[in-house]
Amino acid sequence: MGLVRRQNSLHAAFALVIAVSPFAAPQTPQANKPAADVVAVNSRLELPDSPGTPLSNSAKSADAATSSADAATSSTNAASNSTDPEGASIEPMPAKATLKHAPHLRMVIAPGQIADPMTVHDKVVSGFKDSFSLSSAAGWLSTAGWQHLRNSSPNYGTDAGAFGQRLGAATIRATSEGLFRESLFAPLFHEDPRYYIMGKGHPFFKRLVYAGTRSIITRTDSGHATPNFARLAGNAAGSALTIPYYPAQNTTFSAVASTFGGSLGGSALSFIFDEFLVDALVDLKLRKKQ
Repeated sequence: MGLVRRQNSLHAAFALVIAVSPFAAPQTPQANKPAADVVAVNSRLELPDSPGTPLSNSAKSADAATSSADAATSSTNAASNSTDPEGASIEPMPAKATLKHAPHLRMVIAPGQIADPMTVHDKVVSGFKDSFSLSSAAGWLSTAGWQHLRNSSPNYGTDAGAFGQRLGAATIRATSEGLFRESLFAPLFHEDPRYYIMGKGHPFFKRLVYAGTRSIITRTDSGHATPNFARLAGNAAGSALTIPYYPAQNTTFSAVASTFGGSLGGSALSFIFDEFLVDALVDLKLRKKQ
């Protein structure tokens, strides 16, 4: 019976991959596009979908040239206008704030950071890197602990051995969902799997709604808002693969659908955590305000 369940789950996973394959097309890195096209794309990266400002190398070079020209003009104006006709001093214009590049393969982009386009290779590597990080391990522990405390699905029981089983199940499920989502489906659907923090310059409720909806809304590599097909398909595949190792009562169609819904809810909570974590650390005096 267990072998049949395992074969059925693998067949379902393969069927899901085959079903989405017609949507896949060769992926062109955004960095190879003309600067004019990139600028047009960037003009579409408006709230609430992407507070960040991804730029290609050509766009960044254009920005650098523009910034240099602006700096030269500002210096000339400051020298010629340091005093008014009556001799009163005039304070120079403040310099523009410089944007910082987000670290390579960082999956959470802070406000004001420049996020370079992700290639297919970047997405595959980030999926493995993100799935086996310390933060992911903390997620496995918290998920297993909460399930054990409530004696909820997967229903292994309440003894110490049951907690170990829940921890193993949480690890397998989260890892499989992450790899499906970021390493497989994000390249197939040409989606950017990163989360862009909206930041304190926006109302709290707007930030809350924005973060909570990122599990179902994301953006394409070209900057268009789109349903989060990669997360939906990845979490669905990970939920279907729980059939071989979850208890029988948690492997019915309704139980697997509930597992899938819970995974989307967990994703929403994770995005909300990412959105407000830095603010909380600053308020608690555990981090300096930037």
